[in-house]
Amino acid sequence: MSADPAPRPSEDDLVEEKWANYPRTVLEFPVPGAPRIDLRRPVGERERALLGERGLTSAFAVLTAENPWGANAEDQPTDAGEEAAERRNAERRARLERELREAGIAFVRCDGVAPDGDYREHGVALTVEQRKAVEIARRYRQLAFFWFDGRDFWLVGAVADKGPERLPR
Repeated sequence: MSADPAPRPSEDDLVEEKWANYPRTVLEFPVPGAPRIDLRRPVGERERALLGERGLTSAFAVLTAENPWGANAEDQPTDAGEEAAERRNAERRARLERELREAGIAFVRCDGVAPDGDYREHGVALTVEQRKAVEIARRYRQLAFFWFDGRDFWLVGAVADKGPERLPR
């Protein structure tokens, strides 16, 4: 089943630019206090405790259904285009969450945010095998996703032809 008919941008430069920005992400859990994990820093006891409080005590993935191929809604040339892209993002997000619930895959909301808070992609953290996370991310045409192996976070390519990269860089 194809999750989205979004076309793939032809510019390799776009992929490189987006890939370079992933390691600067801050993960934010949209709950009271908005706890955050800065992927530019090593995972410490505070971060492990925060993950444990969310039920993330083993390996898990953080992924999104938004902005296929790295084509961000705010990159649209008009306000109307941006609003349409945001509506499609909301539809994809709802579809992903519905599919996870129907498959019996537990998840918690976890957004990827720019360090200055200027950019956000709504996502989920889910405890699945890495190959399953790759499958889901590819179905939603995501360049990459984050993987936590129980010790460190990794950037893992999905539709981007990139090898895994341990974070922080």
